[in-house]
Amino acid sequence: MSDFPAGRAVRRGTGRGGTTGRPGGRGEVHAPAGRCSHMAGPLAEGDIDDGCVRCPWHGSVFRLSDGRNVRGPAMSPQPSSNCRAVAGHVEARLRLRPHPRP
Repeated sequence: MSDFPAGRAVRRGTGRGGTTGRPGGRGEVHAPAGRCSHMAGPLAEGDIDDGCVRCPWHGSVFRLSDGRNVRGPAMSPQPSSNCRAVAGHVEARLRLRPHPRP
């Protein structure tokens, strides 16, 4: 887990290019998509504060735990993954969102 410093966003390849953030001290690992849903800003270069990542380009803020947008200009949530640490590795699986009913 030393590859994931507490309170910093880091970019790690997931086949789709994910961003992984680890909020300070709780040992949680989250993997929102690497590019902001607003205008594709690099979230791995963003600041992490209070369990959220802030896009460095336009300031959109997303919760790391579920990808929900806390503050705009982004209007859409950030795709994110369920994560777990297994034998020193992090496994990530894209979180499926239910389709809206017609």
